Amino acid sequence: MSEKKLTRKNITKLNYGIIHSQVGFADGVSIVMKQIEEVMVQKIKIPKSNIFYLVGKTKTPNSHTRQHKVIWHKYKDNKLFDKNFNEGLGGELSEKIENAISIAKEKIKEFVNDKKIDVIIAHNTSHPVNFVLALALSRYYRDEKANNKKTPKYILWWHDSHLERERYLKPTKDIWRYLLQGVPGEFVDYIIFINSLQFEGAQKYIHEIDKISPGYFNHLLDNHCVVYNTASRIINTVEDLENKYNERTERFLKEYKINELLKDNNLKLKDTQFVLQHTRIIPRKRIDFALEYSYELFSKLKKKKLKKGMIFIISGYHGDESGNYKRKLIRLNKKLSEKYKTNKFFLILSEDKKNTDIHFDEIPILIRKLGGISTYFSEIEGFGNNLLEVLAAGLIPAVYTYPVFKKDLAKFKFKTIALNKFEITNQSINDMIKVIKSDRTKTIWANQNLEILKRKFSHEIITPKLKRAIIRKRNQE
Repeated sequence: MSEKKLTRKNITKLNYGIIHSQVGFADGVSIVMKQIEEVMVQKIKIPKSNIFYLVGKTKTPNSHTRQHKVIWHKYKDNKLFDKNFNEGLGGELSEKIENAISIAKEKIKEFVNDKKIDVIIAHNTSHPVNFVLALALSRYYRDEKANNKKTPKYILWWHDSHLERERYLKPTKDIWRYLLQGVPGEFVDYIIFINSLQFEGAQKYIHEIDKISPGYFNHLLDNHCVVYNTASRIINTVEDLENKYNERTERFLKEYKINELLKDNNLKLKDTQFVLQHTRIIPRKRIDFALEYSYELFSKLKKKKLKKGMIFIISGYHGDESGNYKRKLIRLNKKLSEKYKTNKFFLILSEDKKNTDIHFDEIPILIRKLGGISTYFSEIEGFGNNLLEVLAAGLIPAVYTYPVFKKDLAKFKFKTIALNKFEITNQSINDMIKVIKSDRTKTIWANQNLEILKRKFSHEIITPKLKRAIIRKRNQE
């Protein structure tokens, strides 16, 4: 591989390897990866030709992206580990997983050598969902260093981890050994966390690695930082929308068959309230509660004769970790329809719309054009990428104040309808109705949120911290 120096002067001459399970999809990590590349190319002036991807799956194949199924988090052997996390591995299972790790390690080695990678930015190799990739990367470093070979700098972008998910808190002894070995293990040179709670929560784990690799904890004290998720502002103010996105909005109404839906149910667009759930369909997003909240909201809107119909749209796809959650939501919607005695509440899932070119990332702005609102009741988040996206589109969300929201986001005083409990109160419903009733309030709140995003959450905040991560002294240098 290359032997270029990691200096501020040399940053634009280095070759970068971006590694993750997948790229180009609607998940939060893919979104951040796209933002980071924009910063690298536009702000740091790294040539795009110096940036390469190694992933399990890509939505947009190209010459700079190499993919192999064994790295994908949905690959059968990777899912075996996840399935048996709390039971441990027997001989046959262990053999399958070890074989997958060996294959992935060789793919990493080939990638690094072929592209002469100087710096690896690995996303979420702190999370067991990427187990095969994380272990393979750690073993690549272990084996290369054992043979006295030069390796790329290892920067970990820590989105989530086994330390932040309840189902991963009780590993068996053999699983725990794997976690210490490589999820993410001792070879990480620099960690970028996405919220200020993560390093505090990771310290016990890092101390355990320090027993294996003395000095590791002290190294990371000086070699980590926090980079909040950032937001791409599509508009500067809500007024910018007045003569924009008209054609895309009409296309959305047609391709999602909303015009037909309204006609068949004797509804007009102005009498229909849109609600956007801009997330994947997984349990921790608490879309079940969002549905319950929205039905109650619709009930009050009808009583006040403000709206006659409601369309609740889930823009993300069905997450593999959710099991039968999608079916559960469909059943819940039917029960709520019966409970509230209404046939004018419509649940629409974007993933079921096959013949459309409406993209996930443009749906918030289209819902804003239609006077919609948003729900965001996640019980836990690494930060809240999708929340920033709805704010950037000028939508006013109803939000559950999950731990990171309280610690890192609340201080910015975004204008939202905030719930401290999973409890539907008259206060929160009435507050949202006031927003829906008043275009002036909706506009003022949205513009305040857009200004906060501009000052505090622009991509520029990534630039100095990423530069520092690249040039800081490596572990064991």
